[in-house]
Amino acid sequence: MSVATATATAGEPISSWDSRIGADDLLDDGTVLDPLAFVREQNSTGLVGASLNAGRTMKWNPGHYIEFGSNAGDFMIEAGIEEARQFPFVKGIMVRADWAQLEKGRGEYDFSRIDRYLNKAAAKGERFFLTLGTKNFGGAKAVPDYLRQPWFSGGAFKITTAYGGSGENAALYDDDVRDRLIALIQELGKRYNRHNYFEGITFTETAFGQTVRPLTDAQKEKMFSNLAKINTAARQAFPNTVVLQFVNYPAKLVPALFTNMLDKGVGMGGPDVFVNDPALERSAYVWNVQAKGRVPIGMKVESDCYARQYHGGPIDPPNVREIYRYARDRLYSNYVFWYRDISQPRRPWGNVLNMFRGEAFPTGGTGGLDSACPAKFGNCASKLPS
Repeated sequence: MSVATATATAGEPISSWDSRIGADDLLDDGTVLDPLAFVREQNSTGLVGASLNAGRTMKWNPGHYIEFGSNAGDFMIEAGIEEARQFPFVKGIMVRADWAQLEKGRGEYDFSRIDRYLNKAAAKGERFFLTLGTKNFGGAKAVPDYLRQPWFSGGAFKITTAYGGSGENAALYDDDVRDRLIALIQELGKRYNRHNYFEGITFTETAFGQTVRPLTDAQKEKMFSNLAKINTAARQAFPNTVVLQFVNYPAKLVPALFTNMLDKGVGMGGPDVFVNDPALERSAYVWNVQAKGRVPIGMKVESDCYARQYHGGPIDPPNVREIYRYARDRLYSNYVFWYRDISQPRRPWGNVLNMFRGEAFPTGGTGGLDSACPAKFGNCASKLPS
């Protein structure tokens, strides 16, 4: 059964995760963009200033984190913070905030969601990761309304879901949309880079999704070129903070983006840890070995990872220890972000807590994850010097 055509068993529809990628993401015609393309482009245009890494102290608190989506509220997040406090190797929480939640009008920023949960975590001694969302499903907005104009290429392009619903992905192939996202990132950096409990910022997956109107090859390449520039701008805005890019598809464009990530000190991340996914092995996981020890690695365990062993596969839940070992031993993770999934009937979050409480689980330090300071950052510390 191929990864692209797998269906669920017992008449169960493929989950909404299946809608996160489309034909253009899985297509592999054998061509690969020059891996140095985006590094050379930025060097030639003077976008990169002084060294992004030399002589800087990096906030560095690797370990396990509890992850929440953009709709999670006080009750759920506060419960997660209390759970994190039970385990010294659970270092904090990851909370998603979508671009549309953070910028209400052009340059009119609302960081209340970040402040609220960062402050709650910090008050309990827990660290905070932000996922900055630029792709959404279920009709939610990915970009602010002011971008939905022709001079911003509409701001986003429509994508569909496995159930016939709609979503959208930011039109980052438009330079003006790119620049507005960079402006947001710069404001975030001014506010949070020096905050000792703000551990990192993460960008959502690279997959285009199931596009309603196909993108041209030029748009696809431009989107990745601009994503590389966004990654670089984020490192400049967050010189003392971990920056992660979640990478999955398409395989032909990922190498150039990853090379720029290594060059700039942007960490390797993934939106999913599937324990037996040949397609992700080829397009994304293959890069973890090159990232190991050089830049941070942070992998997320999403709801489908608890239920399936590969994208779009049948319901065949792996043991959470399998997921943990895969993230640790195959993906070389410094950080693992566990989605707090308490949905019925399986309630997989309970399995994660039982694993954490188990006698065999490594209880010290990072909970078995690699704690070495990445070579790209010569100096790591739990907190920045005052």
